[in-house]
Amino acid sequence: MPEPFRRHGVPATPGALRRVRHDLMAWVLAAGVDDDRAGDIVLASYEALANVADHAYDDAEPGVVDVDAALHLGRLEVVITDHGQWRTPVPDTRPVSLRGRGLLLLRASADQADITSGDTGTVVTLTWDLDAR
Repeated sequence: MPEPFRRHGVPATPGALRRVRHDLMAWVLAAGVDDDRAGDIVLASYEALANVADHAYDDAEPGVVDVDAALHLGRLEVVITDHGQWRTPVPDTRPVSLRGRGLLLLRASADQADITSGDTGTVVTLTWDLDAR
């Protein structure tokens, strides 16, 4: 079983989050997860990371995010933690909005998605049962 994946204090900026996505994909594949399932894991994880950038911090200061992933006896878990405060995104005025589907994507891509928000930030815990496939 590989060592857990840990990235703490990552700036919640597009470039830094893309790097975490790339590193997470490499870790998931190295853990022996098949390509399709790895894609689901990284898609849901990256969506949660993008939500941090959109909702947790104001534009003046991007803040940071922590990412932890581990294998636990046939189950893979990714935990994404921000230390910000929820803020409502700017409304999308385009005729067909692409916003507002992040939580649906998380729940559709993961076997289980738990989201806990409070005064000290939000924790998103995503879980996949690797033995179910």
